[in-house]
Amino acid sequence: MKNNIIKSIGVLLIAGHFAACDSKLDLLPRDSVAPELVGGAEGDKLLNGIYDAFQNGNIGSAYAYLSYVTEDLSADNLKYRATFFQHGEVDNNAILVDNVLVSRYFNFPYVAIQRANDLIEIVNASSTIDEATKKKLLGSAYFFRAYGYYRLVTIFGAVPIALNRDIVELPRNSVDEVYNQIINDLKLSIENPAPFENSNKVSIEAAKALLARVYLIRGDKASAKQMATDVINSGKFAIESNYSNMFTTPFESREHIFKIANTATEGDNSLDYFLQHPTMPGGGRAELPVDESLVSAYEEGDQRKEASVQEIKAPTANPGWYSKKYQDPSGNGAHPYYILRLSEMYLIVAECDLTASPSNALANINLVRKNRGLSDLSVVTLNDVIKERRVEFAFENLRWMDMRRTPSISNPSKSMATVFLEAKKRSVNDELYPIPQSAINTNSLLLPNNPGYN
Repeated sequence: MKNNIIKSIGVLLIAGHFAACDSKLDLLPRDSVAPELVGGAEGDKLLNGIYDAFQNGNIGSAYAYLSYVTEDLSADNLKYRATFFQHGEVDNNAILVDNVLVSRYFNFPYVAIQRANDLIEIVNASSTIDEATKKKLLGSAYFFRAYGYYRLVTIFGAVPIALNRDIVELPRNSVDEVYNQIINDLKLSIENPAPFENSNKVSIEAAKALLARVYLIRGDKASAKQMATDVINSGKFAIESNYSNMFTTPFESREHIFKIANTATEGDNSLDYFLQHPTMPGGGRAELPVDESLVSAYEEGDQRKEASVQEIKAPTANPGWYSKKYQDPSGNGAHPYYILRLSEMYLIVAECDLTASPSNALANINLVRKNRGLSDLSVVTLNDVIKERRVEFAFENLRWMDMRRTPSISNPSKSMATVFLEAKKRSVNDELYPIPQSAINTNSLLLPNNPGYN
């Protein structure tokens, strides 16, 4: 995998070349599978195709894996050092409409969405699949369709909603409409429960956990707390007492609710190549170092620091702090993407209870802290929860949305993200990524673009 990246570095720097490759939204054409002929085995194969889309994007050379830390780069967890100027645009919150990486971040969720639409239509029309298998397939497909739209709406805002197998030009739906679709799909996933097998597969608990996150973003704290509590009370998960266990081989822990696995054969996850220093196990290119403000956010004795970041000191070239969370000593691209963990459910409950039940909020945040080697807090505020989320989920693609939805300490009338952007001489418009020009060239109904990009 890394050899392929090295060969393509020079090419990626020429954005126009890749923009030509992205000249249309890369949705796969309608399959020729006859619904009445599809059985459970064929349904599982179609479901594997959705997993595959979230692994590598299936768009040329993909780079979909970089989207799993793009929120950390937009925010204050990672920073740009060199080479891929597209990363520099994300870090500076000054993304151009022809940014090839952002184009792929827009395209690849639609590959998964289209495959989910295919599976939903085929399963609903099939007369040969037993009911238990239908529920598992439908529950998984609805979850993935929701997750695809979640990935899109959180960084692009309003995007088109496609709910069938037809490939047509569609206008953008509003942010509210997209979130409503996500919520509806997750409810359908819960109504068609996929039983929990392991954290590499979708389950009803994964649907509830993602729904808890979405409800929190939307400000529905009662519903967010209910979904998170359901997952906690399921008895299928437990907070990991050794934080590093979750991010080292074999990448298994009872804290994982859902992750997207990669194998050495596929070799799809090369985040370590971009996040690590060359001297670290498995190597890297020191492309995206850790922002020093994140390093300062770790308290003394927090086991998450040693598990998440490593300092490379001078006179070694490119000294600084680098991420360890996707460390892959074998260099085979087999590290998973972390989507949902139990600690998030406890911190969601804590945030939802800050006003209604401060003692319960305190108990939930302290449960997480205790398992990370820290002492209890005596009082808890929103800023305590957001800080805890920052160090708990560093490099897990949650930070930018947390900054966007949280009032700033210095100016509560503005979000943390807005204040962060203004310090860079940017504006609130830069909270969203632009709809890529490559997609607009194919579908003019995507216009107007997000404010500031027209």
